[in-house]
Amino acid sequence: MTSKVYLTFDYNRFKGAVLHKAPPLGLLIVQKNFENYLRFESFPLLLHAETIFVFMSTQEHIITEAGKLLSRVGPQSMTMDLVARNCGISKRTLYENFPDKRTLIKECIDADHKRQDQEVRRIFEAADNCFDALLQVYARVRNYLEETPMNFVDEIKRLYPEIFVHQQEQEKQFVQGLSNVLRKAQDEGHVIKGINTDIAAFLFLSTMRNLHHSDRLKDYGFNDVEVFDGAFLNFLRGMATLEGIDYIDTLLKQRNIKKETTI
Repeated sequence: MTSKVYLTFDYNRFKGAVLHKAPPLGLLIVQKNFENYLRFESFPLLLHAETIFVFMSTQEHIITEAGKLLSRVGPQSMTMDLVARNCGISKRTLYENFPDKRTLIKECIDADHKRQDQEVRRIFEAADNCFDALLQVYARVRNYLEETPMNFVDEIKRLYPEIFVHQQEQEKQFVQGLSNVLRKAQDEGHVIKGINTDIAAFLFLSTMRNLHHSDRLKDYGFNDVEVFDGAFLNFLRGMATLEGIDYIDTLLKQRNIKKETTI
C-alpha cells in the first residue's frame, strides 16, 4: 500500500495551513536532513517570509482539517463525507483511520485542548506578569468563541454525552491551575492578598458553565462572547488591587478592548 505524506504550508507556525502532498521519499528527506522541519526562503512574489513545512501523518492531517471543520460548522453538521472532502481523501481512507464520527470528534477535541494548553504555557513563559498572560489568554478564548457556533457545547452534550463528561473531568485541573496563577498574581501585587484563590477559581468556573446553556443565554438576549467578556473581566477586576486595576485598564486600552464589558 502506497502511503501519502502531507506537508502543511505555514509562515506563522501552524495557522492557516495549505495542504501539499508528496511521495514517501519526501518524508525520508525531511526527517533525515531537517528533523521534520524544512525551512527555506520563500519566493519573494509569494510570501516575503520564511516558510515552514511540517510533516503530518494521515491521522494528524485528518484531525487538523476535521478540527477546523468542527469549529466552523459544529458537531451535528459535520459529516464524514464533509470531512473526507475537506481532507482531500476517500471515505475509505477516513474510516481506516477513524472507525466512526464519535471517535474522530473526541480526537479533534483532545488535540485542540492539547494545542491550547501548549499555547497557554508559551504565553505565561513570555508574559511580563500573570495579569498580562491572563489577558492574552482571554483574547484568544474570545476569538475562539466568536469563531465557534454558539450551540457547540450543547450539541456535544446532547449527541456525545460521554465526550462532554470526559471534558468536565478535567475541570479540577483547570481550577488548580487558575488558583496557582492567582496566587502568583498576589505575590506580584495585582491580586488582593486576603482572597482565597481556590474558591475564586471555582466560582469563575461555575460562572463559565453558563456558556454551556445557549438557550438560557438567548432567553436573556445574550450571546456567549458577551457573557464571557463580563464574567472574565469582572472576575479579574473584582480581585485586583488598585495597582492591578490600573494595570488591567492600561492593557485593555492598549489592546482596544472596551471597558463597557465591565461593571
